[in-house]
This record gives sequence, C-alpha cells and structure tokens, in this order.
Amino acid sequence: MNSVRQTVLSSLSAVGATQEAQFYAELFAKEDPERFALILLDPRVLKNPLLEALTSNLQILSNLGLAPTLLIGALDDNRTSIKFQAQRLTRDLDSSGVKVAKLDTKTYGLIGEIRRRAQAGIIPVLEMTERRGQGALPKLINDLRPTKIVSLQPSGGLDVDGVRRRNLTLAEIEDFIDRATLTPGQQTFLRMVQRIEQDANEGRRAYVLASPLNLLSELFTTKGSGTLIRRGAAIVRHDKLDDLSHMELASSMDRAFEKTLDSDFLKQAIEAAFLETDFRAGAIFTRLADQPYLSKFWVVPEAQGEGLARDVWEKICENIPGFFWRSRETNPFNDWYLSTCDGMQKSGDWRVYWKGLEASALPNAIHAAATAPDDFKPSSL
Repeated sequence: MNSVRQTVLSSLSAVGATQEAQFYAELFAKEDPERFALILLDPRVLKNPLLEALTSNLQILSNLGLAPTLLIGALDDNRTSIKFQAQRLTRDLDSSGVKVAKLDTKTYGLIGEIRRRAQAGIIPVLEMTERRGQGALPKLINDLRPTKIVSLQPSGGLDVDGVRRRNLTLAEIEDFIDRATLTPGQQTFLRMVQRIEQDANEGRRAYVLASPLNLLSELFTTKGSGTLIRRGAAIVRHDKLDDLSHMELASSMDRAFEKTLDSDFLKQAIEAAFLETDFRAGAIFTRLADQPYLSKFWVVPEAQGEGLARDVWEKICENIPGFFWRSRETNPFNDWYLSTCDGMQKSGDWRVYWKGLEASALPNAIHAAATAPDDFKPSSL
C-alpha cells in the first residue's frame, strides 16, 4: 500500500506541486474520513469525456486511502434519472477497481453508514431521491460536516468577461448573480450555497465550483483552477504586538510550525502583523536589510485547506508593496511561492523570494534572509 501511495503522490506532480499535494494528502488522512469532501455531481459530468476524468481522479483518491462522498440529485429533481445516474456511476467505478457503496439519502442511520464505508476506504455514492431533495441538503451537510463541498460542473468555475473568478465570498454572491452571466447550473449552485449557509450550524466550510478535469488541483493545491466560495475571514493589521495575547499568538505558531517559538521573538518591534481574529492564521513582518521582511506566515493545522492563507496573503499585498521572505527547500508550498513572487534565489539551505523590491535592494536582502537566525527553540530530539 505504501508503494501505491507513493506512486500516486508522485503522479500528482501533474497538478503542479508534488510536495504541496503530499502535504494535503497527509492532512486529509488525519481527519475523520467521512469529512474529507462532499462532491455534488451535475448530471452533465456523468457523460464522457468528463465521466472518464472523474473516474480517473476517483481512482487516485481511492489509492490514497481517501473516500469523498458523492451526491447525485442535488441539481436534478428527476427521480428516475437520479437512480439511473447513480447506478451507472457505481458500475463504472466498480469496474475500474474503485470500491463504492450506493446508498439512498433516506437510508436509516445514513451518517453512520457513510462513516463506516469511508473508514473502510469505500466511496459512498448517495442518491438524493426525496421530493424537493435540495431542501434536505442543508441537513445532510450539517450532519456530515464536510470540510469542503465541491460542485462538479462542465464550466469548471465562474467567469467574468472571460476571466476566471478564483475567489468569491458569501457576502458577494447576491451582487455577483445580478451582474454576471451565469449558466442555469451555476446559478442553481450559488443559490444552493446561500440556502445551505442560511441553515448552517457552523461557518467554516468551503464551497468549490470545479470541473472533473481540475478536481485534483482543487483538492491538493492552494492555487486551484475553479472558484472557491466561503465566508471571508477577518484579517486585521496590527503595527505592534503589545496589545495582543502573546500566549495565544505563540501557541498558534507553535502548532502551525510544530516547533516552540523563542519567547524573545514576540518582544521585538515589528513592521506589521496581519492576524485572523481567532489567531488561526497570520503573518508577521519585521525590518531586515532596511526592507519589510516576512518573518512568519502560517495557518494552524485544523484550519489548513480553508483558504485562510489566501486571505492573509491578499491583505499583505494590499498593505505591503515590497517585501521578501525565505523558506526551506523542503517547504511544501515552494511551488506556490514561486508562482506569486517576482524572483527567487537559492542560498545555502534556503530559498529567498521577493516581491516588489528594487533590484538594488536584492543583494543585501538575499544575504540577510539567508543568514537570519532561527526564531524557534532547538529541538530536544
């Protein structure tokens, strides 16, 4: 099984970030298996060639030991059609070697049945055949508590004037529907998100509109190819750390980096800090080589995959026009850093990145980053 897993992880380089994919695969494996993802299937993706892409991606997930819950009927009120689609998908997946179990959402003890199948590495295929089945979706989601809800449609995401909209907050949906040209499936999905959130018992789930062709990049990388929809996190700028709880802040970074922060780090003057209000994510800038230096950038483990890194990064770019940072060669997000920086230089064990800096400032910045001391206590191991 380990050799199969490694082969599959290596194949994920096709989505552009092998280390990042491995990070998310390991993160997902630590969660309750039934919460990995709920995938809503548009009837149009159950026809070739999209069906072939879906089957191939589900084979990869199955080989990784991941079992997303597939739901047929959230976008279709035709009971006969729903049953036919579920039967065909189950047959196709079974013939491709993917272990599946077909369940009706009216099944007694449904969540327990889903949990048992997922824990055994079996992908549940749910038929939503109730009349007005869409009305039962919020309850299913509240009971199942999936981390991510993915709607697979041929469009693969929301476009505005031919440009893909990568992120959309819940507060922006109504205005977006009014001014964007949407397909019936896209509009149905956005209205569904609004309805689900109106009845939600928690607010930290993410919704993704994607195609079977880019499903893996949505699940295993931060860049994605579709449209991510969720509550926007409140990221607040602070120009000093004196008024913040050093205990909570240090605990957040300790968990994110799996190291113990040196107590002196939070006592120093800073350039700026951008923190999620519950300390679940943040970035701290100091001054180094007479330039803003991104010393710490993190998301706590339980919030990784929610898109908080994007929120913090966007806030950084709005406020800090030029800065630099470093990361180790083994950092799983180096590919993402490379895609967003203006330049990168390897120096010793470090990669030094910069964004918006003048060329004349680079030599000193690179040297300063590569030789800056570690802010964490040495490991006792």
